[in-house]
Amino acid sequence: MLGEKTITADNELTIAGCNVVELARKMGTPLYLYDEEHMRSNMREYMTSFSESYPTSVVAYAGKAFLCSAFCRIIQQEGLWLDVVSGGEYYLARQANFPPERIIFHGNNKTDWERREVLKRGIGRWVIDSEMELEWLMEEAQNYSKGKLPVLFRITPGIDPHTHRHITTGTVDSKFGLPIEGGVAERAIAQALLSPWIEVCGVHCHIGSQISSLEPFEKAAEIMLEFMASFQKAKDFVLRELDMGGGLGVPYLDQEKEKFPSISQYVMAITDKVKETCARLSFPLPFLLVEPGRSIVNTAGSTVYQVGVIKEVPGGKKYVAVDGGMSDNPRPILYDARYQAVVANRVLSDTREVVSIAGKCCESGDVLINEIELPKMESGDILLVEGTGAYNFSMASRYNLLPCPGVVFLRQGEPYLVVRPENWGDLVQKDLIPDYLGKEC
Repeated sequence: MLGEKTITADNELTIAGCNVVELARKMGTPLYLYDEEHMRSNMREYMTSFSESYPTSVVAYAGKAFLCSAFCRIIQQEGLWLDVVSGGEYYLARQANFPPERIIFHGNNKTDWERREVLKRGIGRWVIDSEMELEWLMEEAQNYSKGKLPVLFRITPGIDPHTHRHITTGTVDSKFGLPIEGGVAERAIAQALLSPWIEVCGVHCHIGSQISSLEPFEKAAEIMLEFMASFQKAKDFVLRELDMGGGLGVPYLDQEKEKFPSISQYVMAITDKVKETCARLSFPLPFLLVEPGRSIVNTAGSTVYQVGVIKEVPGGKKYVAVDGGMSDNPRPILYDARYQAVVANRVLSDTREVVSIAGKCCESGDVLINEIELPKMESGDILLVEGTGAYNFSMASRYNLLPCPGVVFLRQGEPYLVVRPENWGDLVQKDLIPDYLGKEC
């Protein structure tokens, strides 16, 4: 099993000392569960690995993977920065009193309102994604409340990390960033240096997500440092910071555990390549930033469902339907993502069968797990799907008007509700009926 789980004498599953079956009965399903210590442990592995191999560095958690107010407190307590990609993520962080000087602000299309709010309230680093954004910012940065606006420039290093095409972001033909080719990135940075309101700190890249090899990260670091050294020679200016983004992949199945590097291996690979390349180029070691997300939260998270209808198709599959689906986990239908699961109320059983776990949404493609061997299923069983900590809560929708599940942190045998589950009332509370439609149908 992924993460730390145990089995009770009654053959029921526990996570972090909490009985999953009891949680499902008490709090309802679907329900997102997070092992808090597991997340903290991953954060500490990042922090410790960098402090030992490259002390002049920052670890910034990528909020798009999973974010809520309680988790902002944990990120702050563990000493990480926070990477946000929208005004909404920034607003949530500030409402949770996360310090603005430890927030990195991303986005390929920051709106007028988002730019105004961040300029008013403060930011640790602003990542410029395009020449048009730079044009706007050179006019607006004079309104920055804290003095000079500290910026990084997102650059596309032209690397294909051979992950799913929808989560590849570092190739030349990408909606993100400024290409090195054609002198676009160099031209933009040189333009920013002319502004008295902008502090050019360095450059940023992010080549993609769910990457299983260290080689693409090493190659990206080498390309970025070569660009930084070239810029110094051309413009007599040292880009002193390098943000390598995130992207380290994680196993979703037990048999994938050996496929992915550990956090410490990832850190060592990047820091060794930075040191080696800087020495070769006679370039000063930069301040280094990374932005992990999935590798911190994914294996710490699970989703709990209750089994409903069981249907066997003659000559076909046996479908076991649960009370959630693509509305709380769109990744199978978007990325062909694969998951494993546990029958939480009967973990071990001699009677097993191969089934397909189907969601309840009105889509033929709403199948969470295509085929999996599990104990013989019964309606009312509690099913736990593992490794759902990243991007499930973030990408959840209200398709078919299914309320979004709640989030529970599990800590030392105690469950803590950190996001209230939605109910049917929440689905209509923002609806308005104009007077011309009358009072009744």
